[in-house]
Amino acid sequence: MGSDTRPVQRVRTFKPRRRQLTPARAALFERLRPTLCLDVEGERFDPTAEFGRTAPLILDIGIGFGDSLTTAAAADPDIDVIGADVHTPGIASTMARIESMGLDNVRLVHGDALSFAERLASGSLAGIRIFFPDPWHKARHRNRRMASARNLDLFCSLLSPGGTLHVATDIEDYALQVQRLADARDELEGGVVPRPAWRPETRYERKGLVAGRTVTDLIYRRR
Repeated sequence: MGSDTRPVQRVRTFKPRRRQLTPARAALFERLRPTLCLDVEGERFDPTAEFGRTAPLILDIGIGFGDSLTTAAAADPDIDVIGADVHTPGIASTMARIESMGLDNVRLVHGDALSFAERLASGSLAGIRIFFPDPWHKARHRNRRMASARNLDLFCSLLSPGGTLHVATDIEDYALQVQRLADARDELEGGVVPRPAWRPETRYERKGLVAGRTVTDLIYRRR
């Protein structure tokens, strides 16, 4: 018998959520999608051609409604940011913020960030941000967490020397999982850090703080 050469199916790291857009937000989504949204699949992504300049590139995975992403992008216009999320209302909200804030250093991926990452060249990212990812609390679902050995392989390959992986979570065992996996990588150095002053507070973060949860920031740098 010959060996099975079929590609290994990627584990889905997000929970599907269904919510329709209002007519006004749907119109905005369709109007801005051609200029702001990148194809999930396609040829090798060329950031210089897309943004019209050469600048540090950040991939922000799971952007929610885009408040944190757009605030950080406005505060640091010398970086280019790609924000990815699968949920249409969040992408539409982010589009509205990008337009109202006049940002030209942000593009969006309406789909799976891990699939889009296959378009990125090795060593092309100055940073990867994963703020408050789906926690997948149940033990049988832990393999769906963004924090996995397989995903860390991908992230390390995409980071340039000196590039950073920044994870923020209010789930204690999630933070411990990230720390355990990242500490085991010879090419990474870092760990738990005080909350960076530049990181904007997200909606999810505020809810967690109200509920009494503690937020942990972890930053690892590619050697």
